[in-house]
Amino acid sequence: MLNNNSKNSIFDLSKKTGLNVVLTELLVKRGFDTEEKLVEFLEPSLNRLSKPNVLEGIEQAVSKINEHISIGRILIFGDYDCDGIGASAMLKMALEEHGGNVSVFIPTRIEDGYGLSENSLKRAIENSNPTLIITVDCGIGSVDEVEIAKKSGIDIIVTDHHEPREILPDCIVVNPKIQENAPELCGCGVAYMLIRALYGDNYAEKYLDICAISTIADLVPLVKDNRIIAIEGLKRLSGPNVRVGIKSLLNISGHKYNAPVTSGDIAFKIAPRLNASGRLSNAEKSLKLLISNNRYECDKLSTELENENKRRQELCLETISDAKKLLLDYDLINRRIIVLHNDDWEGGVIGIAAAKIAEEFHRPTILFSKKDDVYKGSCRSINGINIHEVLNGASEFIIQFGGHQMAAGLSVEPDKMESFIDKANSYIIENYSEELFTLDYHSDANLELSEINLQFVNQLKRLEPFGMGNPKPIFSSIVGALPFERIKKLNHIKCKISQVTEIVAFNELENLETLRAPMSKTIYYNPDKETFMGRDSVRCTFKDMVINEIIPNDREILLAVAERYAYKGQENTTKHVRGHSNDMFGKLIITWSKNTYMKLIEQYPNYVRALHKLSTKNPFNTILLAPHGTLNFDYFAEIEVYDNPPTSYINALKMEYSASVKGIENELDIVISDKLPDRNSLIKTYNVIRNNYGDRDREGIIDMYYKCALSGYNYSFIEFILGYYVLQELNIIYFDNDIVRFSMEKKDLAQSEILKLSGGKI
Repeated sequence: MLNNNSKNSIFDLSKKTGLNVVLTELLVKRGFDTEEKLVEFLEPSLNRLSKPNVLEGIEQAVSKINEHISIGRILIFGDYDCDGIGASAMLKMALEEHGGNVSVFIPTRIEDGYGLSENSLKRAIENSNPTLIITVDCGIGSVDEVEIAKKSGIDIIVTDHHEPREILPDCIVVNPKIQENAPELCGCGVAYMLIRALYGDNYAEKYLDICAISTIADLVPLVKDNRIIAIEGLKRLSGPNVRVGIKSLLNISGHKYNAPVTSGDIAFKIAPRLNASGRLSNAEKSLKLLISNNRYECDKLSTELENENKRRQELCLETISDAKKLLLDYDLINRRIIVLHNDDWEGGVIGIAAAKIAEEFHRPTILFSKKDDVYKGSCRSINGINIHEVLNGASEFIIQFGGHQMAAGLSVEPDKMESFIDKANSYIIENYSEELFTLDYHSDANLELSEINLQFVNQLKRLEPFGMGNPKPIFSSIVGALPFERIKKLNHIKCKISQVTEIVAFNELENLETLRAPMSKTIYYNPDKETFMGRDSVRCTFKDMVINEIIPNDREILLAVAERYAYKGQENTTKHVRGHSNDMFGKLIITWSKNTYMKLIEQYPNYVRALHKLSTKNPFNTILLAPHGTLNFDYFAEIEVYDNPPTSYINALKMEYSASVKGIENELDIVISDKLPDRNSLIKTYNVIRNNYGDRDREGIIDMYYKCALSGYNYSFIEFILGYYVLQELNIIYFDNDIVRFSMEKKDLAQSEILKLSGGKI
C-alpha cells in the first residue's frame, strides 16, 4: 500500500511524463521510481546505449580481430538457437564486408551437443583451418577446449553471456557476467557491441533487426540496452526494407501484410521457426536464411523451417503428454522440483516442453533425454528461483552445466540421477521460501472496467515491447455478473463492456455460468488495441479468475449432484505410487453442500477454495464445491468426499485414481426449485438423443442440447441435462470411446437416485 507521500510523488511523475497515473505507479513498482529512470524507459534511443568499451576485453578483442582480418582465416563458432544463429550471422556479414575470410561453424544438437566441446572443436578446425576462433553465445565454460585451440596455434576470443564458472578460459573473454555494472545482454547483444566497437554505431545499426530477434527470443530482460535494441530493431522489422529471409519467414508464418512486427510476432512466429532447424536437424538453414538475399532460396528455406517447426510442435506435444504420465509416479507432494527423463525424447524439444510443465505445475522443471549413455537435460524455472544456483548447489552429481537464472542445460550420468534429484530438491527447500510455491494470482493494478478504453491502451503501448524483465501487465477488476456469451460453437466466450471494449476468454466455456453469476469475483486480463477495417477497439484477453465469495445458485448445485450419479470413471489398470498429503499439497476435499462447504473452509482456512473446477494442475490442498464430472484428480494422494456420496461415485473414483478415496456420510441439503424429469420427458430426451447421436460421436452437453432443440425438442435445458444424467445413471445411454450407445434392456426408472432427490416418484 502506498503512503500519501508516495502517491503524491506518483502524481508528480505522471504529470512530468504525461503517462497515466496507474501506469506510472506500475513502472514505479518495477523500479523506475525517479523522473530520470522513467524518461529513460519511456524515451529509449540509440544514443542512450551503453558504450561498447563498458565490456571488459572488448578492446583486446578488436585488436586481435584486426590482426587476422586481412591475412588470417576467422572461424565464428556459434550456437544452434536463435541467439547463437543471429550472432553468427551478424558477425559473419560484418567481418566479410570489411575484408575478412570468415566461416561459421554451428554444432548440431545431436552429434555435438551444446557449446564448444572437444569433438565439435575438432570438427570445426578440420573444416576451416582457422587462425582465429570467435565464439558467440557459448564458450565461457570451455576452459579445456580453449587450451586445445591454443596448443594448435589458434588464437581464440570467447564472447558469451552465460554464467561463468570459477575458472575462466585463458584467452580474451567478452562477457557481461564476468564483471559488475555491465548491461545484461544476450549472446547476440554482445556480438552487436563487438561490431560497434569494430566499425562504429552507424554501421552497426544495420544489424539491429537481427539483434532484436535474438534479444526477444533469448528472454533477457527487456530494459535498458535490451529495450533500446528491441524497439529499434522492431522499427526496422516493420519498415519497408526488411531482409529477404525475414520477410519470407513472416509471410509463411501468416503475418499480415504491412502490419507492424511486435515482440509477440518474434516470440511466436519468427523465433520458433529459426529455432526449429537447430532443434531437429542443422541450424545452417536458419543461418543461410538470415544472410541470403536470394528470394527463391529464402522461400525454399522458409518452407523447410515451417515444416520442421510443425514437426517440432508435434514432438513437443508428445513430450508434454509423456511427461504428465511420468508425473503420475513422481512425488509432487514432497518435491519442489520436477525432474523427468525418457531415453526416447527428442533433445531438441525438451526445453520447450519443460517450460510448459513448469508453467502448468508451478515448479522448476528439468527434462532429460539420453545420448551416449548420458542424460542431457534442459531446465526451465519459475519466478523467484534461480535454476543456475540450484544446479550449482547440486554440481557434485552433474557432469557439466551452464545457463542463467530461468533456463539452463546440464548432463548427468544415469547412476547419479536420483542423487541429483534429491540434492536439487533439498537445495530448493533449504534456500527458497515455501511462498514461492503457493497459488498466486498476480495483478499489476486493479481497475474499474470502465477505465479500460482506447486512451488507456494507447498509453499502455508506451511500455512496449513486453517480455522478460518487462512483462505484459496483467490487470484485475472486481466484478459481479458479466454478460458473457458463447462465440459461435467454439469453446470461447466474450463479453461487451462498452462500445469499444470487450473481454474475450479463450477455452473458458465451462466458466460461462460462473462469470454470468452475480457472486463477487476478481478477473485477470491483458488489455490490447485491436484494429479492424480501420476501426480501433480494445480487446481484453481473459487470463484467470478468483471467486471471492463462492455462492453458486441452487440450479448449479442440483446439476452437479445429479452428475455424480451418472459418473462412471475410467478403469485405471496401473496404480501409481501415492504417499500422504502434507500442509500444502496432496489432499482434495469434495462437497456438494453450501453448508458443508462453509464448515470446511472454517476447518481448513489455508486450503485453496474452488467452485466446479480446480484452479491448477498442481495438487494444492483444495476444497472443491460442486465439481464438474470431467475434472482430473490424477496428482492427489487423498480424496475425501462429503455429502452422502453415492457408492457408485466412490467406486468410480477408486477405479480411476491412485489416491486414497474416502466417502463421508452427512446430510445433503439441496434446494430443488426446478422440475425434475418425468417419464414423458425422459422418453423424449432418449428419443431425441438417439435420433441425433445414435452410433455417432457425442458433443459437449451444451452443443447436444442445442442440436436437439433445433430438431424439435421443446423441454428446458435443465430438464434435458437432468434427463441425460438419469439415462446415463441407469446405463440406458452409455459411451464407447465417445460413441453414443443405447441399451436395449428394460430399465426401472424407480431405481434412479437422481429422481429420488425430491422424494417424488415416477
